[in-house]
Amino acid sequence: MYLSFIKEHFTPSQEELDILEAKETQDLYSDVQIQGGFIQVYSRQCSIFDSELYKKQLKVFQKYLLNYEKQNSKLNGLCLEKAFYVEQTYSLDCQVESPETWLREQVTVWQLPTDIVNKLNSKCFTFEDIAKRHGNQMVDIRIQDPNTDTFTPTIEQNCIANQMRIDEYCKYLKNKTEFFQKHTEYSSDKVLFAVNVDMDNWDEETGQLYEYMPQSLLKYDGLVYMRQFCLGVNIPQIYIKTKGVWTGGHQENSSVNSLNFNHGPGDCLWLTVDAQHVKKLYEIMPNLYQIEGLWFKEIDFFLENNIPIKYTIQKKGDLVILGAGCLHWVKSLGNTINTSWNLLVYSEDTFQQIYDRQLINDQYQISSVLPIKNLFLDIYIHRKSPVLKTFLHKFIQEDIDNYLKQSTKIKNCKKKFNSREVLQCNNCKMEIFIFYQIKNDQTFRCIKCLDGEEVEIFMKYKPTELILVLNAEKFSCSPTLCTRYMGNTECQLDKQTEEFQSESYQSSIDLSKSAEEQSKTKFTRRKEKSKTSKKSSQTQQQDRNSSAQTNHQNRQKRPYRKKTKGQDDLISEICTSQKSHKKNENNNTKSKLNKKIQKVQKLESSVKSVSSSGFDSHSQIQLIKKGKKQNEL
Repeated sequence: MYLSFIKEHFTPSQEELDILEAKETQDLYSDVQIQGGFIQVYSRQCSIFDSELYKKQLKVFQKYLLNYEKQNSKLNGLCLEKAFYVEQTYSLDCQVESPETWLREQVTVWQLPTDIVNKLNSKCFTFEDIAKRHGNQMVDIRIQDPNTDTFTPTIEQNCIANQMRIDEYCKYLKNKTEFFQKHTEYSSDKVLFAVNVDMDNWDEETGQLYEYMPQSLLKYDGLVYMRQFCLGVNIPQIYIKTKGVWTGGHQENSSVNSLNFNHGPGDCLWLTVDAQHVKKLYEIMPNLYQIEGLWFKEIDFFLENNIPIKYTIQKKGDLVILGAGCLHWVKSLGNTINTSWNLLVYSEDTFQQIYDRQLINDQYQISSVLPIKNLFLDIYIHRKSPVLKTFLHKFIQEDIDNYLKQSTKIKNCKKKFNSREVLQCNNCKMEIFIFYQIKNDQTFRCIKCLDGEEVEIFMKYKPTELILVLNAEKFSCSPTLCTRYMGNTECQLDKQTEEFQSESYQSSIDLSKSAEEQSKTKFTRRKEKSKTSKKSSQTQQQDRNSSAQTNHQNRQKRPYRKKTKGQDDLISEICTSQKSHKKNENNNTKSKLNKKIQKVQKLESSVKSVSSSGFDSHSQIQLIKKGKKQNEL
């Protein structure tokens, strides 16, 4: 079947030929083809190639049979890698432990229990619900060729069209033939993709999303130290997809971690290259960062060029977690809904990847969505890290060097105490760290882009203060450096501010109630007559103020819920699954143990018979426990 092709293009050893000629290998190859091919079968969570029994067959598939299947002798199947899947027996630990202790792979897939997925999607994440609740929201529509396989797509293969209402796009998903008959401006051989749908006003949806997501991914997230909300970063974005649409190859914003949940019903294909192998692709494609997000390339190119790559199918209910710096591109295999946002894991590798990407952004003048320099400072103040200390020293020195270069233009420099907000240079679009110029209330220039002569500049921090902070063994939160953060942090100043605001708000409510009671005693008769009337304007105003205060507080913090019904349900589902798994495992263990005991008794009886016959015998029997092997993270 395949031997002539293999002998023609390769020189397998005699042992490999014996394996290839075996009927077991031929039957396995036929079965694999029926299931979609070697790449799909190998990449599954529970693949037949995970078994030690098929270890030899796996090697010949990687070296020869994949080439025969694709009719391409240049493929290196050894470069095909597999994502890490969170086992049900381990998921409860991941639910409560910090991600830095278990999130060590570049691509991790966590399948949430079916009941939890259904509750999460209920009334929020179906096409019908989205069209009903947010149908009038306008979204960007990208027109794409579903068969794109290039680093340089044409406008016909990938371009932004006019905006469209969400309910109109959902009609396209429901009946494409009718849609194209009505909208003749679109070509029926292309696919439409509703991209980057902002969820900043989707309070119920984002609340439900956070409710049922693993809380360790919300609690232990460095992005809680961001000073502002950023769409797609610390506020989720939603993607509404049809079969064939694709997201171009890119690293996440500043190479931070990424979370992507598939609400279903369709699947998504993820192609990923680990951060450590991106340099290989960069050597082949020197303009890789200039064309970021614009290309889609099939897996064969990477196997031909010996670039390790992962092929992952994300099914409904799968949460894909990407490591820092992971290069990825995604294609939808059906109509589906995905939500995505970012995560920053507290690990040295993550900090290193972010710093390396910052250097790339500076080199190619790529504007960063995340203010990394300010974010690193805020994290370091509250969580000491030797790596962050090194990077911050470099950032400070860079600003000082630029200050010295521009010293002839500078008239004076003052510290601006109310400049805790994140600023961006209006000229080069880069992040402002220490020194900056104010042109007017809405225009800022970084130290590199000063405009004019003898200009007055400001500094957000004094460099000497920052260096003292970096060198201090202990540091207390200070109004000079700390600010109001967007998440629940370890900042003591932030906590004190929250307590003070809460107390102040409560005292204002108490005063309001007291004044209202005094007013009620003066107008008792009027009150009796108006018992059935509407609420007084004062009470209505108080309700509005209370509602506004509640909404403001909800918007100020990205919620981490310590104990909620959603989390109770999630943990309960995980525990039930684990108990069922352990019960089956215990039953298997008992049956194995009974067989071993029978063997031991049989052996002991034989030993006794030998001993009674006059021989001196010493027997040591070692029982080896062959439990299910746990994957080490």
